[in-house]
Amino acid sequence: MRLPLLLIGLSALALAPCSGWADEPTAQQQPAPPSSSKCAAPAELLRDDPQLPKVSAQLRQHQPVVIVVIGGASTAGTSPDSSYPYFLEAALRQRHPGEDITVINKGIAGQTTDQMATRFPKDVYPAKPNLVIWETGTVDAVRGEDVDAMAEAVTGGLGDIQHHGAEAMLVDMQYNPSTVSVINFEPYLDALHQTADQQNVYMFKRYELMKYWIESGEFTFINVPREKRLSLAREFYACLGERLADAIDYAAR
Repeated sequence: MRLPLLLIGLSALALAPCSGWADEPTAQQQPAPPSSSKCAAPAELLRDDPQLPKVSAQLRQHQPVVIVVIGGASTAGTSPDSSYPYFLEAALRQRHPGEDITVINKGIAGQTTDQMATRFPKDVYPAKPNLVIWETGTVDAVRGEDVDAMAEAVTGGLGDIQHHGAEAMLVDMQYNPSTVSVINFEPYLDALHQTADQQNVYMFKRYELMKYWIESGEFTFINVPREKRLSLAREFYACLGERLADAIDYAAR
């Protein structure tokens, strides 16, 4: 069954932007993002074996660090200043005061892995990034795309990133009980993780992290009142940005 992308945006996360929210408060009017302790997670959910030696060297040598985040609707966020790349930049700058750290958000809703990879020459490489964070797999799973083709697109994209002198980090899918019962994410998750292992690329386990937060009662994305969606989005993306900063700091240690 092919589900519309709006469904995955709303019922999987209840956070994706839509025109019906235009009369709600802007992101700047929302409550301040939570402290990092509010949305803590076990270390094993945030740590992977591959390291980021080039990013580490840039930080040690006090050289500028440019990170491009490419992905779908959840990367784009509800607004540019209420997205996880926005909070990632803030978290990294806070942890590395005085360093020149830039995070560029290139999230576009509704694209498959292959479609994202074709955007690299225009949306990624001109920025000359030290690190490319690639959030992918959700649209492929929703549309029932061929799993092997997705894995091949990931492998090719990672090789191209490396060819352009950047390091890479993968981010897997969202988790929500209301959608895992109707969308078979497992083959796509397995393919992403296997490809990351084969290519020795850091995998940020967003799926397991969200599952942990939901099961522990940290967040709920089911039946969220309309008037609370933007504040929930800001809170969740702030947490995701903090934990992604944890992963980068660990990999660049």
